[in-house]
Amino acid sequence: MQKQVQRPLKVNQIVPIGFGIVLILTGIVTTISEISKAKLKQIHKIEEYTYEVKLLLKQLEKDIVDAETRQRGFLLTGKENYLQRFATLQSNFQARSQDLKKLVNDSSFQSEKTDQIIQLAQTKFSELEQAIALKKAGKDQEILAVLASNKGEQIMNDIRATLAEMEQQEQRLLQQTEAASNQFQQLSTIVHWGGWLVSVGAGIYISFYVIRRIMLPINEAAYAVATSSGDIATSVFEQERIILQQSASVNQTTTTVDEIGTSALQSAEQAETSASGAKQALTLAEEGTTIVSLAIAGISQLRDQVMAIANQTTHLSEQTTQISTISDLVAELANQTNMLALNAEVEAARAGEQGKGFAVVANEIRKLADQSRKSADQISVLVNQVQVAINSAVMVTDEGTKKASEGIKLAQETGDAFASIADAVNQVFLNNQQIVLNARQQAIAVQQIVSAMNAINLGAKETATGISLVKNATINLNETVQKLKNLV
Repeated sequence: MQKQVQRPLKVNQIVPIGFGIVLILTGIVTTISEISKAKLKQIHKIEEYTYEVKLLLKQLEKDIVDAETRQRGFLLTGKENYLQRFATLQSNFQARSQDLKKLVNDSSFQSEKTDQIIQLAQTKFSELEQAIALKKAGKDQEILAVLASNKGEQIMNDIRATLAEMEQQEQRLLQQTEAASNQFQQLSTIVHWGGWLVSVGAGIYISFYVIRRIMLPINEAAYAVATSSGDIATSVFEQERIILQQSASVNQTTTTVDEIGTSALQSAEQAETSASGAKQALTLAEEGTTIVSLAIAGISQLRDQVMAIANQTTHLSEQTTQISTISDLVAELANQTNMLALNAEVEAARAGEQGKGFAVVANEIRKLADQSRKSADQISVLVNQVQVAINSAVMVTDEGTKKASEGIKLAQETGDAFASIADAVNQVFLNNQQIVLNARQQAIAVQQIVSAMNAINLGAKETATGISLVKNATINLNETVQKLKNLV
């Protein structure tokens, strides 16, 4: 059985295959990049979920603490307005606890902890409501017994511990997510650049392979074409003698036609090109003037907005100063309240058994005074930070106003320059229109000369006999060209 000889691939097969490989590699890299984007979006959603859970945990703790504060305020003062906010905080806690329960529904650990918090909070609110009911009934001794039992404090500690466990769980989830995100980003980077390097290498290899497969056959074909061209040159030599005889009679006419035709053609083409360019430049200059006007209006509006921001920032600075003054006043009141509470405890101690209840109340007042003083100190620190940020903002807005004014001046100068350019380009456009008219008149004259050149076609009959000699050489040349065509 005769062995079948494998034919080499043609160029029109090599090129699609080679570049198809490169496109496939590029598609793989692109696909991996899209998968990476989708993965990063998923990780981002997990991070948002974690931050939302942590925020709800903080809000739940704050609702309970605020409710306890309102209850203590009512117990100390007996004013009903404390109970209005107490009911609102209780309702807010129930709504937020349900939101948290829905949010952590996929985690059994977090769901269990959420149920524990809800149960503990119900117990805490019941304890607070019990003390409120006793206060309304005028049973102050029983209220002191409830407060002295430390049951509410133990429940609050359990709630804080459970909230801390849930927050730690979310923090662990966030850390795991960030670690996975970093690993996936590194893998995506390696795959992206690796795929790019492989694609570049494949493209270079395919290019060299195609060049090696084409150059040698083309050189052989070129040699054959050169041989056939020698035969054609021999036949053309005979034809040259006849053409020289014709060229002597038409030399002057040909020279004139060449000069006029070339001049007219170049003039017409250049004039039309120049006219078209001038028209485009005129349009662009007019558009530039319009854009500069819009830019001036936009920068002016930006300057007004920056000045408005500066005014608002100054007003905010004044309000911050007022807040600082109020905070100092609150701190002073807290210190005075603390001193009064200490004096009350001393007096209660002197009163003996009858002053124990009053001593408990005085102790609670002193705790509230300490919390108020700490809060006032925190407010003072925050106010100082805000004041520093406001001063920086004022400096930035002043600098922005100056830059906006400079931008308006520069934009106005640019608009004047565009107007001057538009006038100059318009003059160039009119001149080019005149050049086009002249070039068309020259083209009409060339057509008249061409009619005279038709007589020269009579000499073409004498060259017909030489065509037969060229035909054989042309056949050989066509065969060589066909080989080159099959290769390509």
